Amino acid sequence: PTTAPTAGTPTPVPSGTPASAGSPPASPSALPPGTVPLGAHTLESVDRPDLYLTYAGDFAALGRLPEPGGAQARQRVTFTVVRGLADTRCVTFRASDGRYLRHHYLRLRLSTDDGSELFRKDATFCPRPGTVAGSVTLHSHNYPGSVVRHRDGGIWLDGSDGTPAFAGQASFVVRKAGAGS
Repeated sequence: PTTAPTAGTPTPVPSGTPASAGSPPASPSALPPGTVPLGAHTLESVDRPDLYLTYAGDFAALGRLPEPGGAQARQRVTFTVVRGLADTRCVTFRASDGRYLRHHYLRLRLSTDDGSELFRKDATFCPRPGTVAGSVTLHSHNYPGSVVRHRDGGIWLDGSDGTPAFAGQASFVVRKAGAGS
């Protein structure tokens, strides 16, 4: 299915705008629940603390935050959050090499923008509040009911089975790039 969210699906939560360079960053509690601010961020797994959304080659995975000085590895855990390519109320994640995080055959991968409507939809995720305060669950823009989740060593788009384990695998804490590292 490649339809946009319809009646009965949650309304996308608009993302914030990045703070100006001269102002202090907003505290997580100052943002509406389920918001992913624009700018450079990392996504830490809720149920696997200290593991972050990253990529190996073309595929998204979970990995450890690299040691200070590991600039290339640090770039792989940092994504620039931009307004959603298919829906500006949602978000899209761009890697430092210019590729975008998108789902393809339900697995998340990094791809270059081919200019197609399908690509824009596949690369757009609508954040909602996650399982713990300050976390988010990323809902697919074009697969209503499907969320970004880690399992089997990869990052996938799956429909919830309603268990707490699934909810933890589908929730991420958004951290400003470089914070806590």
